[in-house]
This record gives sequence, structure tokens and C-alpha cells, in this order.
Amino acid sequence: MTTRQPVTYTTDGVVVRVGNLGEADRIITLVTPIHGLVRGVAKAARRPGSKIGGHLDLLRHVTVSVRETRTLHALSQASTLNGFRGLRGNLEKFSRASYVAEMAERFSVEGGTNQPLFRLITQVLGTLESTSNQELMVNFFQIKLLQISGFAPELSKCVETGDKLQPADHLYSADRGGLISKLARPIGETTLLPASMNSIKLLRFFARAEIEQAEQLKAGVDEKRQIARILRAQIHHTLDRGLRSEVFMDELRAKSMGKLDTAPAGGTQRKD
Repeated sequence: MTTRQPVTYTTDGVVVRVGNLGEADRIITLVTPIHGLVRGVAKAARRPGSKIGGHLDLLRHVTVSVRETRTLHALSQASTLNGFRGLRGNLEKFSRASYVAEMAERFSVEGGTNQPLFRLITQVLGTLESTSNQELMVNFFQIKLLQISGFAPELSKCVETGDKLQPADHLYSADRGGLISKLARPIGETTLLPASMNSIKLLRFFARAEIEQAEQLKAGVDEKRQIARILRAQIHHTLDRGLRSEVFMDELRAKSMGKLDTAPAGGTQRKD
């Protein structure tokens, strides 16, 4: 019987999760362009003077050697390509970057090549370091992530009737994956979120824009709030769960706004 030799390779990756193992080791989760989600153990990474520990930290773009095993892979020889230092001295930026990282992890699979997602997360983390448009950057990431993953929301036609939407205020259904004409009567029970004409324009812009264009965009408070609710509701529906990092991000946002939005993905229930 031939014993399969362990595969060793070097890859770029963004550290999206860090956990402790035993007295000195770390469990590291990375999003990579070719190998998808990679989980591995960095031996002695928590010991003082560790050569690898300082590199394999949350929200770092690194290059690392991976030795595949049957369970957790073995990680070694790491170096930092971009530490995104601008995210670490600002809690609001760090909370939004953590939210982006968790979304990237949830939409990744082990062994699943996804170069567009890897390019997107590195671009957005880099932009979050310096931009004052942090909330719009997170929304840009969410809609692009849905597109890349095959869950792009329908923004041109009514998902109930199939008719082209006229310029007007409409509604959004995460269950149906898109906009519903305000004149339509959805069959069954669905949560409907308000989508003003300006919010719809903003969503459509994000769907086709490059990151440089999105960063320069100006939007009103109401439009920002509406698209944030719409996109978060769609992320929740797609994943069938919320995200742990939302709580931290929402608390910091509430403090900066002076009030707490207690139902970020809420809506009205309709039955027919």
C-alpha cells in the first residue's frame, strides 16, 4: 500500500479568524485565491519571540507555507505583505473590517478557488484604511460579494411579476432575492423592506461600479440606512444566519450616531 505524501504549497492569504490552541499554538483561518478557505495550526505562535506569530494575526495579508494534513493543516514560514495598520488604531474601521472578513469566510469553501473574492477583500480592506466613506465601502463589499457568489439581487425587474420596474419607490424582499413593485401583491408571507428610488439607484450603481468610483460616492443618511438594511437582510437570508461581528460594529456605529438602531434588518410582514 502506497502512503500518500503530504502536499506542501505556499499561498497568499488574508487572515479572517484567529483562535488559541493549547498553551502556545494558534488556529488560523485564511481566505486564499486558489485554495479557498484554509485552516491550519501555527505551532508556538503565541510564544514570545515567535517568528510566525506576529504575521498570522487578524486582518493581515500574508504569504504562508501550508503542509496539508487530514485535519488542520500545518502553517509555517509566514511573512506579511500588507498589515493594514490603518485599521488597528481605529475601532470603527476595525469593526467594519472584521465584518468584511467574517463575510468573506462565510462565503468561502475549502479547496474552492475564488480569485475575485480574494481580490475584493484585499481591495476593500485597503480602502477602509484611509476612506471616510466606511459604511458605503461595507455596502459595496456586500453587493459585490453577493454577485461573485451567484446571489446577485434582482434590481431591474419585479421578482413577483417579472415586469420591468419603473422609476419610483419600491420594496425589497430578501426571500425572493430582489425588488418588488409597490403595486404588486406578493403571494404568501414575506418580509418587505422599503426601497426608495434613490436607494435603488445607489444599489444599481454599486452593482456596476469599481471600488474607486464607489469610494467617491456621496449618499444621504436615509439612503445609506436603507441599503444597509437591504443588503444585510440578503446576506442573512443567503447564509441562513447572522454574523457575530455585527453586534460589535452596530454598537460602535450607534455610539457615533448617538442612538441605537435596534432592528437593522427589520421590515413589515405582509400576508395574502
